[in-house]
Amino acid sequence: HNLMFTGFYAHEKAHTMDDIFRGTDDVVKPHLDQWLQSGTGLMAHNGIDVGIKLRPVAQKEFTELGEEFKKTWEGVYASAPDKPVAWSGIINAYVGADTNDYKAGKRYISGVYYLCYPVSIGHVHIRDGQNPYVPLEFEAGFLDEPADLASLRWSYKHSRELIRRMAHYRGEIPSGHPKFPEGSAAAARGECDGPEPIEAEDILYTAEDNRAIDNFHRDVVNTTWHSLGTCAMKPQEQNGVVDSSLNVYGVQNLKVADMSIAPSNVGANTYNTAIVIGLNDED
Repeated sequence: HNLMFTGFYAHEKAHTMDDIFRGTDDVVKPHLDQWLQSGTGLMAHNGIDVGIKLRPVAQKEFTELGEEFKKTWEGVYASAPDKPVAWSGIINAYVGADTNDYKAGKRYISGVYYLCYPVSIGHVHIRDGQNPYVPLEFEAGFLDEPADLASLRWSYKHSRELIRRMAHYRGEIPSGHPKFPEGSAAAARGECDGPEPIEAEDILYTAEDNRAIDNFHRDVVNTTWHSLGTCAMKPQEQNGVVDSSLNVYGVQNLKVADMSIAPSNVGANTYNTAIVIGLNDED
């Protein structure tokens, strides 16, 4: 699940996690004391109050996703109406890497989005069957497939349109957005006095703007730490490692019962799936 964050300024009275994430000890302590004493307050949650699952429904959305997404749509989503392309939400804090943009006492929010079923696939293999300390052959595979870049590009635009209409919106942090060409109408606007009207026109992006978005995603894509599938439960002729009873092919008395055995991606936090795998290991 390749993950992205974008940065926005928020209303000065917004309840955000900024003081907790980046504040000094004297600023954090009252929040910590409240949580330790009553289990309430800002430290009682993870800063994410809302999230939505995105799936294209209108023709203009399919047009935006383009031809590179068409094969993925037909192979992954068309026959599975419960599968979202992406998850999108908001974190009540600034989580950008550029600390120069963070000013103590100000309030921020971050747009969050990740692909639920990315089609780019990496790999991890042992290099030496006799020595477990030899570094692994590892390739993350992030954004190898053009369909994933198209999906992230669409998710960025969708997330940005929602956030700039929110009541607490007070502008965009330029370093937390793509580096659009000089003079682009899509350029991050910096701080402002309030949100865009609900009926405001969507931002128009040129082909150059789209390339800037793709470069942004390549430069700063994150991981959700939801890795899986390195010992996939598949037939051996399909490069599977374990059978339907989680026995490792060709090895006696060895099972794998964790997220390694997932044969394909899951559109969720992998914690729940790991529990299901553990509970259903009959042996």
